[in-house]
Amino acid sequence: MTRSGMARSSMMTNCVTAVMAALSLMSSSMIEAAPDEQFKDVEIRVIKEKYFQKSGRLELGAQASVVMNQSFIYTYMGTGILTYHFNESFALEGAGTYGFTIDKEDKRILSDQFSVFTEILRPEYLLDGALQWTPMYGKFHTPSGRLIYFDTYLSAGGGMEGIYYKYDWCYENAIVKSKPTARTVSYPSFQAGIGQRIFLDKKKAIKWDLRDRIISYNLADSSCTADTVGSQLFHNVTMQIGMGYYF
Repeated sequence: MTRSGMARSSMMTNCVTAVMAALSLMSSSMIEAAPDEQFKDVEIRVIKEKYFQKSGRLELGAQASVVMNQSFIYTYMGTGILTYHFNESFALEGAGTYGFTIDKEDKRILSDQFSVFTEILRPEYLLDGALQWTPMYGKFHTPSGRLIYFDTYLSAGGGMEGIYYKYDWCYENAIVKSKPTARTVSYPSFQAGIGQRIFLDKKKAIKWDLRDRIISYNLADSSCTADTVGSQLFHNVTMQIGMGYYF
């Protein structure tokens, strides 16, 4: 082969090598850039099956309740709950509550030392029906790495509330010769609240509620005399905590 032929062959080889190198560089660049270009507007998420399913399940629960807004008495109550969950968002709850009250030291001091007798409406029982709506389901990590699942729900409904009148604020004077006989009177009530379930496993959950129960009671029922007329709103704000079991 002549010197000029060898030069042309060498030139062609160099050209082919240069083209192949350029194509390889472009291909590598496209491979690296493709994911960024393809997924630049996409956030990667892990899709996981919901841990706890409530749809079509019956919930049986028990809670301890306290009334939080009474100034002169402590009120402690026990609550039994039966709830049917139509789906993951809506449920119908029925509850029965019964309890007792204890006078605070403030009440005794006012009556013994200052002759101030406080009128007290003592909650004795509650019968409620409520519709629950669960708009939130979530989870959080403990420091040990364990996942805790929970949901948050709102409730609203109505029922009956029994008020025990002890009439210990009625005393003998020129107007009241003797105090009325203690009795329990029932009134229609409305309640609204918020609560959470913290799931221990797929059948049990810790649950707590904060609820405001409102009644309109007759002033004549709480009066020491028979000539009082009219009505008045009364609130019982309750905090409840307990357990629920799902069938």
